[in-house]
Amino acid sequence: METTRVPGWYWIVAGVAALFNVGGVANYILSKVDPESATAGMTAEQATYFLSFPAWYTAVYALATHLALAGGILLLLRFRVAFHAFAAAALLYAISLIYHYVLNDVILTLPAGMHVFSAVIGLQLVLFAVFARWATRRRWLR
Repeated sequence: METTRVPGWYWIVAGVAALFNVGGVANYILSKVDPESATAGMTAEQATYFLSFPAWYTAVYALATHLALAGGILLLLRFRVAFHAFAAAALLYAISLIYHYVLNDVILTLPAGMHVFSAVIGLQLVLFAVFARWATRRRWLR
């Protein structure tokens, strides 16, 4: 499949996708390397919750953040598998939300800002997946 030249704004979107998701990977790494720093500013109840995730959830969290970053990098490299990386990250993120909101009902435990940021994370994963699919159809990705 032959690709076509991308507009300048494409690089801005791809860069934002990569940079935003660098934050997710950095947050994951911080939570594993320095959990005290990762939970600084939280109440004791919130910190206990964040430090007691089961192993399967930790794997889902790690995969979701790393796949999202891979999606951003793949957009920068103009590879159409960026869609699959973002779609898989979105699916894994949905699983993590089920853990938080269905299995643990953290609505009252966490501050409102965290719920809003959770929605932003999910939304950006879906929007970048849609963007990658759209860019593939425009023949911007190979």
